[in-house]
Amino acid sequence: MRIAISYDTIQEYILENDLNESDSIILHPADYDNLAAEYAEENNIMIFRSFEILGIQVIEDTEDEVKKNQIMVVQMDTF
Repeated sequence: MRIAISYDTIQEYILENDLNESDSIILHPADYDNLAAEYAEENNIMIFRSFEILGIQVIEDTEDEVKKNQIMVVQMDTF
């Protein structure tokens, strides 16, 4: 699924797809960087590693598997 990645769209995606704490979201590095910057600004914090939105871990794709504007969901025990 390809969508414009933002803090709001990730929250909507999590809720619409009923994700839980055993799921992780993996994003293209450019999308991850943009989302991390927006998340940090929204929450007035600095991010040094992966972070969580609504209890779901958001991870940067380091394996070059996720295309830009795409969301990959994996189970934590398989990652």
